[in-house]
Amino acid sequence: MGKQCFSNIDSSTRTKNPLICMNTRGILTIAMGRKFVTQARYLSLSCMLHAPHVTRAVITDRPGLLKNYYDILLPYKSDYGNPFAAKVRLHLYTPFDETLFLDADSLLISSIDPCWEALENSSFVYTGRLLNGGTWYFDVEKTLEKTGFSWIPGFNSGMLLFKNNEAAGNIFDAAFDFMRRPQEFHIPFFRRDMLPDEPFFALSFAKFGVEPYNDYGRFSRTLIGAEQIRINVVRGVARFKKRGEPVFPLVVHFCGKLGNIAYLREKLRLRLHFFSFFDRLVMNPLAWLYKILRPRQL
Repeated sequence: MGKQCFSNIDSSTRTKNPLICMNTRGILTIAMGRKFVTQARYLSLSCMLHAPHVTRAVITDRPGLLKNYYDILLPYKSDYGNPFAAKVRLHLYTPFDETLFLDADSLLISSIDPCWEALENSSFVYTGRLLNGGTWYFDVEKTLEKTGFSWIPGFNSGMLLFKNNEAAGNIFDAAFDFMRRPQEFHIPFFRRDMLPDEPFFALSFAKFGVEPYNDYGRFSRTLIGAEQIRINVVRGVARFKKRGEPVFPLVVHFCGKLGNIAYLREKLRLRLHFFSFFDRLVMNPLAWLYKILRPRQL
């Protein structure tokens, strides 16, 4: 495990690299810095549990910390931009013909087979809703007037499905082009000098007419605004309500304050499931005590 693929990753090398050619589908994430490397480890554990036969790849600056968790280690290329900008260059990184990209603070809850089915008739799949007004990262009505688009999708980029083809590449390239012109859309920087990727993806999706996929609440959901939450990553249970509607996601994206709290519990479940009795008792006594005292019912 942990094959290193530290070559130049561009459209010419992707088709020639034998390591890359052997993988047709896989999960890809980004892990830059120790915090995100730790998150990527837990994502990998959830993949081992619920998608053990799916190849895992990670874009990282610390391959030594992830070599036992991922099948393919891809070097972070600073000339592609910061980690958020790297998202709009995923088509240049991916070693797969079909890619399921997940943010590192996500966990698989069940089999992801339905996700691949969504790509059968599409080159790029994401979930969200169409916006015709209001405020998102920008004033939607003003942006529609400026661009001539009839809608812009509001979505979370913690899950993206795409093929390694020209159509998907055009979407990434357009998002990258929009990202180089943030002042035109009054999109502010955050986290010092970083720009969010989602508004630029949204503009690109609108440009090419790629509407959100209706997954009936099944693919990936965050816990932002969620209610009646029941999650157990080991047992394969995730159900809660979003905007009053029940959802049963295959992947949970643990962003936001509520997500952070639930994430701690699910990480603990994964540790208890995967690691040895010695590790629980000696290296992590609180986790061992939790397993004894935890309620049997979810």
